Amino acid sequence: MTRLANPTPLFLDRRGTLLDAGQIYVGVAGSDPELSPIAVFWDKERTIEALQPLRTLGGVIVNGRSPAFVYTAAADYSMRVRDADSNEVSYVPSSVDAAGDDLYQPKDSDLTAIAALTTTEFGRQLLTLANAAALRDATGIPNSLPIAGGTMTGNVGRQGAGTHLYHMNPAYTSGRVFGPEYTTDPTTQPGDIWFKPNG
Repeated sequence: MTRLANPTPLFLDRRGTLLDAGQIYVGVAGSDPELSPIAVFWDKERTIEALQPLRTLGGVIVNGRSPAFVYTAAADYSMRVRDADSNEVSYVPSSVDAAGDDLYQPKDSDLTAIAALTTTEFGRQLLTLANAAALRDATGIPNSLPIAGGTMTGNVGRQGAGTHLYHMNPAYTSGRVFGPEYTTDPTTQPGDIWFKPNG
């Protein structure tokens, strides 16, 4: 089964309605397409040149009065769209950005470096791991405590505001409550609270 899709993009005017008698200019990437146009064609083989500006009818580019595709040899190009009164509707300096070819990720050096990891053999291997436990083992991420229950040993340190427990031994059989300003056993501090097991 194949789902039908609109094969041609729609061009809208500034009110969001289908653009009639629009004018579309295609030019050198990063430049004003009206001042630096590039050749565009009606066929994939680029033998039938289309004159600029390209015209629209009902929101689609037309060749005469028939919807048509337009082709260019350039991998990247700029585009300006004007309405029937020659008012600018839109301008994009790069078709790569406009098409979303590299907008899947924000342009950030850290994120770009992270994304590049998936193109290395190590990164690709991470994508084939069976489950989260295998991912933790491969990356050295420690296991977190289970949501319901679990055991642990040693003291628990806490950062930030609020009170927390200070346990006197690894068995957690006794402890004291103290504020975050105390970084050691608060036995000499006034107002400490002792927890002791019965018996």
